[in-house]
Amino acid sequence: MISSTPKGHPLSSRYSAVTRRAFLSGLSAAAIVGLAGCAGAGSSASSPATSSASANSTAAASASASGPASASGETLPASASATVSWTFASSGGRSRNPYMAVWIENADGNFVKTLALYHKANGDNWLDTLASWYAASGGTDTTTSGTVPAGRFTTVWDGTTAAGDRAAQGSYYVCIESVVEHGSDSLVREQVTFGAAAAQTTLTASGDITAAAVNYAVG
Repeated sequence: MISSTPKGHPLSSRYSAVTRRAFLSGLSAAAIVGLAGCAGAGSSASSPATSSASANSTAAASASASGPASASGETLPASASATVSWTFASSGGRSRNPYMAVWIENADGNFVKTLALYHKANGDNWLDTLASWYAASGGTDTTTSGTVPAGRFTTVWDGTTAAGDRAAQGSYYVCIESVVEHGSDSLVREQVTFGAAAAQTTLTASGDITAAAVNYAVG
């Protein structure tokens, strides 16, 4: 994941495009510099050759489908939020810090919003090794921080979509993905209901993601 890519390489131009999109979306210069790398498996040694055209078409489809997940028309309460917590346990050996992503999909499996993304701080050409997150989001979101050691983490969903709209009450998939160079790929993807009442849900652990939970609060 730390291999460099020569100037002019297709992935280098993709990184530039991602950075430009982040800048045009209103991210600060510090946040853009902090660009750093979540469902499915893939070798951590996989080549960063994922088709840009495929990613762009996926992102376009996701953007059109990332609205309310319920036909009821009732949006989540204005005060509602969901705290996602998870524990990443080191793969050991030659493993480096993990790339991790947390995101929300609606009941149909369409991308709603990225909540957290941990990846290489500068010149990252390996975002597509987070294969499930990349396929869902199109690799256009750049948030949170650089890679970090194993530990316990939290992130919060404020109940909005990537477009800034209030999401509808209903069922959503909470997704957590990790990938480690010289290590394993892990994915937690489980359906959780977000409605008018608070709830706590324990998610099923997977691989290096040894624990995960969602605490949904209203008010």
